[in-house]
Amino acid sequence: MEDGEQEPLTIYRLSKIIFVGPVLIAGLGTAALWYVWTSDLYLMHNLGPMVLGISLYESFYPTIFLVCRIATAIIAMGFATHVLVCLIRYMTTELRVFSNRVLWRTGFISRDMFTTSVREIIGVQLTQSVLGRILGFGSISISTRGDDQIVADLISGAPQASRTIMALKNNAE
Repeated sequence: MEDGEQEPLTIYRLSKIIFVGPVLIAGLGTAALWYVWTSDLYLMHNLGPMVLGISLYESFYPTIFLVCRIATAIIAMGFATHVLVCLIRYMTTELRVFSNRVLWRTGFISRDMFTTSVREIIGVQLTQSVLGRILGFGSISISTRGDDQIVADLISGAPQASRTIMALKNNAE
């Protein structure tokens, strides 16, 4: 918490649903890596002689085998990096609701912050898909006087956040 900042009433974070896709893809990448590293690439034993010819295949097989292992390792590291990026995004994105203002903060290296006074809020729009209703996440769009707008996507507890912000707005009037 920054110096002189009051304690927020509530803090809303991104939904953990953002991890589903990257974790599934990373799992598939790890399975492919495991297959390539533990098998003898029997597929290459069948296709290699047809594509390259038997004599050329026998000389290139160790190289092909090594290249496949290196390629799958690089791909698996890319998938793991994608999961790490989602974790950083999850940890550094939040919607803070104070008694007199709303703060949307996102970013790790480059930080984006948008603050608006509760008195400046015109309305709050909640958008939820069927899956969002079941799992309790959604998107909130907070409109303010002027052209400013806070758009918080994939927020866990979005219905409660919109009710809290509107209650504070009604109390401020």
